[in-house]
This record gives sequence, structure tokens and C-alpha cells, in this order.
Amino acid sequence: MLEQHGIPTVVMGTKEFESLATLEARNRGLAELPLALIPHPLGGIHEEEVVKKADLAIETVVRAVTRS
Repeated sequence: MLEQHGIPTVVMGTKEFESLATLEARNRGLAELPLALIPHPLGGIHEEEVVKKADLAIETVVRAVTRS
């Protein structure tokens, strides 16, 4: 796992799976692993909507991968 080797990492997903992502991160010893969560769903929507949802996560992703 990259985070355990000091490589900044963020998990991206939808809010629908937040509790699962949190549980899995904790079980793997990564309780502080940042999550960039966007509204569900991602599948079956137009590309423009995917881009809008991705824009919601940009700040979290940048903050997670640039922290020291």
C-alpha cells in the first residue's frame, strides 16, 4: 500500500460507500487515509455530470497528495 510507504494517497469514491471505505482503511491500519467522496452514482451518467462530480473532489485530492 502506497500510503504505508510514505507516498501520499487518497481514495476516491462515492458517498454511498463512505462507511465501507472507512472500515477498510481502519482494518488495514490506515485510519487517517483521506477520502475524496462525491455524490452517488458514477455509472450511467453523462460525461458532463462526471466532470462536475470530479470537480467536487479536487480540493480534497490536492490537499491529500501535497501534504507532508
